[in-house]
Amino acid sequence: MDVLETKIKKLEERFILLKRILFDPSKKLNQMKGHLAQLEWYKKERKNCGLGYYDSYKNMNSPFDHDVVKFHKQLTNYWEKMVEEVEIKTQKDGTAFRTQWIYAGTTYRRMVEPLAIAQYYKEGGRDYVNEKRSKHFKNLEEWLEEGSKKAKIKLNSTSRKTVEVILTIDSCFWAHVEEAIVACRELKEVKDKDEAVKKLVEFEDYVYGLLKDYAVSPEIFLRQSSFMSWWKDYRAIKGFSYTSKLADFMNDSRKVKQYGSGAYNFP
Repeated sequence: MDVLETKIKKLEERFILLKRILFDPSKKLNQMKGHLAQLEWYKKERKNCGLGYYDSYKNMNSPFDHDVVKFHKQLTNYWEKMVEEVEIKTQKDGTAFRTQWIYAGTTYRRMVEPLAIAQYYKEGGRDYVNEKRSKHFKNLEEWLEEGSKKAKIKLNSTSRKTVEVILTIDSCFWAHVEEAIVACRELKEVKDKDEAVKKLVEFEDYVYGLLKDYAVSPEIFLRQSSFMSWWKDYRAIKGFSYTSKLADFMNDSRKVKQYGSGAYNFP
């Protein structure tokens, strides 16, 4: 190794060391927990207004929505750096690091990614999952899946007793809702309807699967939610006599109410 290579190597090591000193994840984690607590309050407050926090953030009609922007940015910056930190560690250290932080990372992803999705579709975006989803969200999800396999835990399993307060297991749920809304529009406008019909049938199956696992928040049933907007539009297109597993569930208000309290038994 020549003198120049040695200097470059030392500079790289110094740069990495400085980054770690400036970004100490342990010291900042409590501050980030405080930001998540603020988002949890926001989520409850918006629910009490009959509008889920996803749609409220997308609409930006309340002063609370604008207050949340800074928490969204600070949390995202923190976890992007956190994931980057994992990636520059050795494979052995990285695995241990993932295990240490994965619970906090999963809570963050399920709470904050819907905000990123809301912002994206508000700006006219399409196909969030393939075109816009941040690498750090993908990594956090992959690490949870890896950890769940090793621990032999069912990934989407939740207790029906806690369904009222859960964060939807799939943090991309609202992106799928937005794409289903687009598919409904295409179904009414496009001559070749086969692709739109296929997407909507797949979305129905996806939603019903989440419901059966008690893996989606009952907030999706709030009157002003994008999901309910999609359902009303879809039902009008298909006709009130249309039957499917999801349609049978959605058309029975008792079932929907029982789901919210964890009392409904799926067939």
